[in-house]
Amino acid sequence: MLAMESFLLLVLAGSCALAAAVLLCISATAWLQSPRRVADMFRRQGIDGPPPSSFLSGNLPEMQARVVAAAAAEAGGRDFEKDGFDDYCKRIFPYFDKWRKAYGETYLYWLRRRPALYVSDPELIREIGRCVSLDMGKPTYLQKGQEPLFGRGVLKANGADWHRQRKLIAPEFYMAKVKGMVELMVDAAQPLLRSWESKVAGAPGGVAEVDVDDDIRCFSFDVISRACFGGDYSRGREIFLRLRALSGLMSETSVIFTIPSLSYLPTEKNRRIWKLTQEIRSLILQLASERRACAAAPGRGFLGSIIENSRDQPRADDFVVDNCKNIYFAGHETSAVTATWCLMLLAAHPEWQDRARAEVLEVCGAGAGAAPDFDAISRMRTVHMVVLETLRLFPPSSFVVRETFSDMQLGRLRAPKGTYLFLPVSTMHHDAAAWGPTARRFDPDRFRDGVAAACKHPQAFMPFGLGARTCFGQSLALVEVKVLVAVVLAQFALALSPDYRHAPAFRFIIEPEFGLRLLVRRLGQYGY
Repeated sequence: MLAMESFLLLVLAGSCALAAAVLLCISATAWLQSPRRVADMFRRQGIDGPPPSSFLSGNLPEMQARVVAAAAAEAGGRDFEKDGFDDYCKRIFPYFDKWRKAYGETYLYWLRRRPALYVSDPELIREIGRCVSLDMGKPTYLQKGQEPLFGRGVLKANGADWHRQRKLIAPEFYMAKVKGMVELMVDAAQPLLRSWESKVAGAPGGVAEVDVDDDIRCFSFDVISRACFGGDYSRGREIFLRLRALSGLMSETSVIFTIPSLSYLPTEKNRRIWKLTQEIRSLILQLASERRACAAAPGRGFLGSIIENSRDQPRADDFVVDNCKNIYFAGHETSAVTATWCLMLLAAHPEWQDRARAEVLEVCGAGAGAAPDFDAISRMRTVHMVVLETLRLFPPSSFVVRETFSDMQLGRLRAPKGTYLFLPVSTMHHDAAAWGPTARRFDPDRFRDGVAAACKHPQAFMPFGLGARTCFGQSLALVEVKVLVAVVLAQFALALSPDYRHAPAFRFIIEPEFGLRLLVRRLGQYGY
């Protein structure tokens, strides 16, 4: 009897093992065939692309190899050519340029085993921009890879969570609110102006050589700190300085090349990331706790609004911390880097610098105490065109990236669930088919009749993103840059230092790799 039971148990165990093996084979076969099915589906739509370099890694090995080769070829930067600015993506992301020439405006490649579409067809970009479905959003690999920086705040959230957060936070950045910040911006610019004036006063011939990056960053820090934290802006600045350090650590390697599980290993870099993340969280929550304890305080600044709106959130502390981090990037990073590129372009093009200065002096007056208000900034059409052209030539973001969370029909494109969509911002901004033969040139006049008249396809201009997820901080960024340009041009003349090396670099946003060094001269009493 015991022998029979043992025999039956062995048969049952064998059957289970056989069934498990069959299921494993079926799953493995489906797993192996899935990329082939996806590739065939896109091929039937006329979309092809480079074959994967590796079964498990997709096209990543080739992408990494080309980045290394391009970096070696460009070591030390390039000679500056003010008469023409190439699409920086050709240098920073050389594989995309190579594949675009080989496979056309839209092609398929693979990030490990996930399909990714490179989309530079203006009509398809328009369809993606029109999509308001919550079934498309920020890719999950960005959420995971950049979690210490953004958490689950509005910039990286998806679906109903994103919709709820944006509805609460975006109104704080509407132009009606930004309008009241111009005086704050002018005040924040005073330390920069005094610093430059001091350097010029002690310089031979009245011309100082100034590294302007830190000054511009400090200006932008102060603006967003005052706007977000009100009277506690000095403490807010400490939070943002730590966020800057954190973003520097995390931008050392592109998130697409990192393996998510490695972020849990106690390496020296990871320990620094964990330490900064915890410090930032503690500082924000401490400040929020003090605000909550003071009945009169919560209504002041962006932080007060976030605290008020956190009361009904399922994770109130995370909501406050994550969205304070998000506001840093929405209201600081874009503004600071755009202002830097803008001053570089004005220094390289004195004719446009003179035109913009003449407008500033005409609108604001030439007196020492003349400062722009919102009405004055709104009337500066030349300055506005200069800023738009800066954003065209050097958009802060390299790509608009989306993921489909279900099978979707986007115009003529059918994209299965899990497809990444990469829309190359800089490439579209430099596309001669959209902008004409002067696409490489700095020519703010192209925007004299607005964006719609500046290029053949208005969707080819997307410095702040696209569609429903367009950056809600764009009004703040535009006004902030125009204020800084106005107050600087009213007092100083700028020229590029001979030591300037032109090398746009990818660090979450596109920055001058070697900084911006300018020759600065104090203007006379009436701006000349």
